[in-house]
Amino acid sequence: MLPGRLETLIAPYRSLGMSLWAMFFATMINRFGDFVAPFLALYLSRGLGFDPERTGVLVAVTFGSSTLGALVSGRLADALGRKRSLLAFQTAAALFNLAMSFLFRNAWAPWLIVAGSFFRGAARPLIGAVLTDLSPLGRRKEVFGLQYWSINVGVAVGPLVAAFLFNSHLPWLFRGDALSTLLSVAMVAWGVRMPPRPASAAVGLERHDERGALRAFFARPILLAFCAVSLLNSVTYSQTGFALPLTLSSSMGSRGTTFFGALMSLNAVVVILLSIPLARLLRERAPLWCMAFSGLFYVAGFGMMAFRLGPWGFAVSTVVWTTGEIVAATNVGVFVAKHSPANWRGSFQSFTGVFAQGGWSLGPLIAGPVLRSGGASALWPAVAALCVLWAAGALLIDRWDSRIGAAPDRRDA
Repeated sequence: MLPGRLETLIAPYRSLGMSLWAMFFATMINRFGDFVAPFLALYLSRGLGFDPERTGVLVAVTFGSSTLGALVSGRLADALGRKRSLLAFQTAAALFNLAMSFLFRNAWAPWLIVAGSFFRGAARPLIGAVLTDLSPLGRRKEVFGLQYWSINVGVAVGPLVAAFLFNSHLPWLFRGDALSTLLSVAMVAWGVRMPPRPASAAVGLERHDERGALRAFFARPILLAFCAVSLLNSVTYSQTGFALPLTLSSSMGSRGTTFFGALMSLNAVVVILLSIPLARLLRERAPLWCMAFSGLFYVAGFGMMAFRLGPWGFAVSTVVWTTGEIVAATNVGVFVAKHSPANWRGSFQSFTGVFAQGGWSLGPLIAGPVLRSGGASALWPAVAALCVLWAAGALLIDRWDSRIGAAPDRRDA
């Protein structure tokens, strides 16, 4: 029998249904086996001997391919079926990685990764649409929170296995990624049963919109405002993968790379430990209020790094900004789902996802010159200030959202 407090935390998740639990475990396996992406730059530079410029171009093209896939997949999924499209895109991505495991020594082989990235990027937004379709009424916070938790369970362990495969059995880096994806596909195929969604079942902001997906999206200015905030949020969060390792390298020398890996593991552990308790604590709060609240943790966590920190200081900073990451990540999907017509859920997930991914491209382009001219003491206060900006924007959108919610029979206006 579970202790009382643990039972209280777990109880809301017991009745989510087998289809949702199949999605959670499939996600966990898929993200555990996400071997190739973290080691792409190392594969191109060390495995194929590409120079930094060529490596950078290929990494950027790979990211662009993923973004293009995310942009086009939603419309196809809304027309052909979200589960069916998710399975097709993930299977295609796996097959490209499987081909890579035999052809990885060829100089042209990275273009297979670029092609596979298109299908991997296409699949990601559809997961949110499928989860929304499967979610019981009033339970979306629990669903998206548990999905986020399952992602991080996989991410916490997968990179350690990927590092071993990269150094010792490179072909299995690609095969492991492909096989884990195919196992995930099988779990979704046999474990997920999509519910019927008649038009009459969608009411309020989610009722069917007979206009085209793009017209329906642009007719909701609150979502356009959210996309702007999401872009700025992504620009700041991208610094955890760009400016943070550079700051550590400058501060700690050769130990910086190893310590960065340790901080990323700490990030995953904090997510695993705190996601469910924080979701329960904030479950009555509006999604955009939570996003604004998360900005406080980002400001504190990123702002700390403007000062000279030792290892413990960077660890405390990581715990603080990771807390903000949890609060934001478990809520933004709920907001997008609320404002998406039931017949265009896949498309709306794609459209908003493009803005979130765009920040990962803009972030390094913006931060690089600042780091070069002023160093960490100039960059991190600027990042913290940008966090204040998007948090304030999220709070304003939350107030807008509350007015729309008071008139549920009106479209966003």
